[in-house]
Amino acid sequence: MTLRAAFRLGLGELDLDVDVTVPAGTVTAVLGPNGAGKTTLLRAVAGTIAIDSGSISLDGVTLDEPPAVFVEPEARRVGMVHQDYLLFPHLSALDNVAFGPRSRGSSSRAARTHARRLLDRVGVGGQADAKPRALSGGQAQRVALARALATDPAALLLDEPLSALDAGTRVEVRRDLRGYLAEFAGPTIMVTHDPVDALALADHVAILEAGRLTQAGTIDEVTSRPRSRYVADLIGTNLVHGTAGGTVLHADTGATFTVAEAASGAVFATIAPAAVALHRHEPEGSPRNRWQTRIEHLDLLGDRVRVRLAPPVGLVAEVTPAAAAELALGEGDPIWASVKATEITTYPR
Repeated sequence: MTLRAAFRLGLGELDLDVDVTVPAGTVTAVLGPNGAGKTTLLRAVAGTIAIDSGSISLDGVTLDEPPAVFVEPEARRVGMVHQDYLLFPHLSALDNVAFGPRSRGSSSRAARTHARRLLDRVGVGGQADAKPRALSGGQAQRVALARALATDPAALLLDEPLSALDAGTRVEVRRDLRGYLAEFAGPTIMVTHDPVDALALADHVAILEAGRLTQAGTIDEVTSRPRSRYVADLIGTNLVHGTAGGTVLHADTGATFTVAEAASGAVFATIAPAAVALHRHEPEGSPRNRWQTRIEHLDLLGDRVRVRLAPPVGLVAEVTPAAAAELALGEGDPIWASVKATEITTYPR
């Protein structure tokens, strides 16, 4: 039961060109900035928008392959949970879940019995008679999931399934959702902005930027070797594009670094913000990479201060609030920075 979506689709200014394969029993999280085409990908698989070229297939059955094949949404065995859940406001939770089976020919009694069983399964059986406006965010999310499962789908599509929840509810629902997805035998595509959701729920991740897949693989593969600024920002590291010759890295920005391990050709390099040391005066000692720069911006994030440095190096450093106070850091200030060669990791582009 494999889902394959390899297609091209133009929608307004978006030119979406993707190739995603999701095996049975696995979850692929699609991450990317706003406007990248994530929800459009789900809509194409669900059949609410037609593709321009390529094909979409599920379990070897073609769902969309222009111009010859287009299976209507109601005939696709695909369940979808929308970002805002889209529950029918005039129906109870029970009737929302029963709607799908009823629309596919089940009797009212059979559909409601099935719906009640699903509501119990996702932990909201006690809210069966409640209208959507009376449900909490977590309860509404569970009802929406039960409704998606009610038609016995072969594949699941989740569009930001946790984004409408507050922080406390999100942890609980994420844990429960992980259990439901582990039991689901088919492929699942989940769109999310939150790397924590991807880490907790997905087996693989696909990074979608400006309509193109820029990186895909396991979470470890993607986070250990980011290939775009978006991914680097997502995991909180510095990403440098450059050309290596031995232990010298020439960054595309014009900066030059000494690295510990020899490399050759076009490379990426990652430098953890915590590895970038800041000094009021030129540092002495072991760091082989040192330069004078200027502080462009300061951000207090929890127990860390993120310090963005000016080009051409343009790295982000992280220090404690105490260190920031001791150095009397201020935006626009001149500052010295240093990075040990052993703190720079390079890999081929």
